[in-house]
Amino acid sequence: MKYFTFLTLGIFFLLTSCSKTDYSQLAVPGISQELAKHRAATYSNLTYDLYFDIPLEQNAPIPASLQLTFERSETTAPLILDFRTDSVQIMGVYIDSQTVSYEIVNDHLLIADHYFKTGPNSCRIEFVAGEQSLNRNEEYLYTLLVPDRASTVFPCFDQPDLKAKFGLKLSIPETWNAVCNGAEESRETKNGKQHIGYARSRPISTYLFAFAAGQLKHSRAERDGREMNMYYRESDAEKVARNEAAIFDLHASALAWLEAYTGIPYPFDKFDFAMFPTFQYGGMEHPGSIFYREQSLMLDEGATQNQYLGRASLIAHETAHMWFGDLVTMEWFNDVWLKEVFANFMAAKIVNPGFPEINHDLRFLMAHQPTAYGEDRTAGTHGIQQYLDNRKNAGTVYGRIIYQKAPVVMKQLEAIMSEETFRDGLREYLQTYAYDNAVWDDLVSILDARSPLDLVNWSEVWVKEPGMPHFKTERVSDGELLISQQKASPSGKYWQENTSLALFKGDQVNLVPLQLFEANTSVKVPAGSENPDWVLVNGAEKSYGYFEMDDPSLAFVMAQAPAIQDPVLRGALHMTLYEEMLEQRVAPDALMEWYLDRLPRESDPLLIQQLLGYVSNIFWRFTDETERMEQAPAIEDLLWTALQQRSKLSDKVAFYRSFRSMALSPDGVEKIYQIWRGNLNIKDLPVSESDRIAMASELALRDYPDAGSLLEEQLESIKNPDRKKQFAFVMPSLSDDPAVRDRFFESLKVVANRSNEPWVLQGLDNLHHPLRAATSEKYILPALELLEEIQQTGDIFFPKRWVEASFSGHRSPEAATIVRNFLEERPDYSYRLKNKILQAADELFRASDMSITQ
Repeated sequence: MKYFTFLTLGIFFLLTSCSKTDYSQLAVPGISQELAKHRAATYSNLTYDLYFDIPLEQNAPIPASLQLTFERSETTAPLILDFRTDSVQIMGVYIDSQTVSYEIVNDHLLIADHYFKTGPNSCRIEFVAGEQSLNRNEEYLYTLLVPDRASTVFPCFDQPDLKAKFGLKLSIPETWNAVCNGAEESRETKNGKQHIGYARSRPISTYLFAFAAGQLKHSRAERDGREMNMYYRESDAEKVARNEAAIFDLHASALAWLEAYTGIPYPFDKFDFAMFPTFQYGGMEHPGSIFYREQSLMLDEGATQNQYLGRASLIAHETAHMWFGDLVTMEWFNDVWLKEVFANFMAAKIVNPGFPEINHDLRFLMAHQPTAYGEDRTAGTHGIQQYLDNRKNAGTVYGRIIYQKAPVVMKQLEAIMSEETFRDGLREYLQTYAYDNAVWDDLVSILDARSPLDLVNWSEVWVKEPGMPHFKTERVSDGELLISQQKASPSGKYWQENTSLALFKGDQVNLVPLQLFEANTSVKVPAGSENPDWVLVNGAEKSYGYFEMDDPSLAFVMAQAPAIQDPVLRGALHMTLYEEMLEQRVAPDALMEWYLDRLPRESDPLLIQQLLGYVSNIFWRFTDETERMEQAPAIEDLLWTALQQRSKLSDKVAFYRSFRSMALSPDGVEKIYQIWRGNLNIKDLPVSESDRIAMASELALRDYPDAGSLLEEQLESIKNPDRKKQFAFVMPSLSDDPAVRDRFFESLKVVANRSNEPWVLQGLDNLHHPLRAATSEKYILPALELLEEIQQTGDIFFPKRWVEASFSGHRSPEAATIVRNFLEERPDYSYRLKNKILQAADELFRASDMSITQ
């Protein structure tokens, strides 16, 4: 651990100057850096032995207890634990079987220092478990404690640099299953309940502690001598059978790859995973008990190649966390990106062998840059590493810059150092800080010793400062180009980037490795490529930034739509043109026509998905209602023809789903209805229960005749009980009656009605569908007014997704004005939440501005 001497001294004087009963300077709301540093310097060798008595009834309280053991250095401060629940939920605090007094201050449990001694200590706390992060459903529950939610369930030191061993005992209904971090040691059934004891875990941070219990089905498999257990809810036996082996295999291959790459055997005692249909995001990396959203792993028969890749990447990502994040954990959540970057970076490597038919450089490009640009190009951008003064704000540091930009930065760093040197540095890092905590600068110092580049300076720009580079290309002469960075970073430095320059002339392309390390880079054009037809500076999968095309290149590409053999270059060009549209250098209708012209000729499944995504976004976001209705028949015809002609199931499904989402003409909408009704079959295209739900929803949004009865019929036909509950929840958001939709939105103001966040977001997407933008504009302001509460009560991705869904169908100047006025009227609004709003509103602002200038 690294602690600055002046901070340690400050804390000492602060503590010794406090009165015996006034500790408010440390026990502030949340967990301040001062409190965290004091506790990390005072307590060690922690063990939490927890017990939860879980009733069958969803709303019944959960009695619980904690036996906390620790070593304590000399201090006059009280023991300050975090417990963010009602104070009446503390039933008693005991030391050596004797009741002791305590105080509750700002969601902290304070026990006076005179009860403890220097050295080993123990105390017992009996309490009623907090509900906020238990995710209780009728037939199951699961914990989700990242980033600072362990203290919403049980008293603890809720900071990542106080790792502990966790023991657990559960009493659960007799017919339930359960899973947690530790291995099962004992099980007894009596009085209608199972009483299960679990071994203590290896040292982990509080946010990684987890358990789940409920009506969960169970499968067991062995791979490479390791037993794995899978817990799930899916009721379709055929679907489970179709996916089960692949899910086990993907975990096993990820484990094997990571053990070989890191040189460290799997660092925990068991490897199980569980899936829930209501899980708030893709996955969570609890060691010994990874949790997933069930739909991400249990794929339908008609899954696209992107979905298969997505599943493999998700499993690889969560498995990589066992080393990057769980074995070595960030010291404070300003470095949360440090675990996420390596999980994504390693996942991109791990999935390669399993998909030999895929161009993985293209896959890396498609999975990272477009999504990262969606935040990094906005007024709400921020550095990869962010300042965090208090753990209560830890959830706001998450976002696409951490998940998608950071792996590109690591790709750049790996290119500078070489793959082998970079890997060896990571091995040293993992071995040095195993079962401990580290900061980014710890890793930089290890890598800097192995790198020819000044990584401290490099890190300052790429990691610690906000924004992305803007490169502009100029033709100095037929044989020379000038590539200039149009802005410096906030510190006045320039980004240092490796890329590939693609020079196109006729049907020839010359790919030239290029370092852009200065404000201006002069490039001598190789012989034979002088006076190129067009130039693409971002010709590598690791290129990052806004690469503004020179005028002749942009004009040539838009006029000629040149054929390009290299799929990475095709993908980079598609992406570059979209950025040029956002910068108003290409008109949306012209780019739509350009993309549609390329679609029938595109054969790469990743690029098909990319083009379809851009077409859909332009159609709904950057095209007004009149133009949309005029364009729809031709687009529908193109998509319908393609899905009939394509032989690959993945391509056929991709075209069908795009048709379903964009059909507006009477003929197109009727086709959707006839497929839903079962009267129209598309050869070799399976239609799953999820597909039927999606079709019913699209028909309702288009005000199909008697849509209310259609939705009721769809609800009754759903066999999976969890999907049925979800559809019942969102049905009011699809109603053709504005009053019903109003009541649905009003219901979301109640915290309990937001407990299943994926359902809420689906309902918001329905309310704000572009076809209902006029009637949903009134929801934007109250949605923004709820955002601070959403941040306090929801999980880490929910605030951003809440505002994204609330802006998703809008493009009008009036909608943009609502958002701008909200921010202007609140100059002291939370900086990070303001960033979330600016990120989510970026394309709304751009579409609004374009509609005014057109």
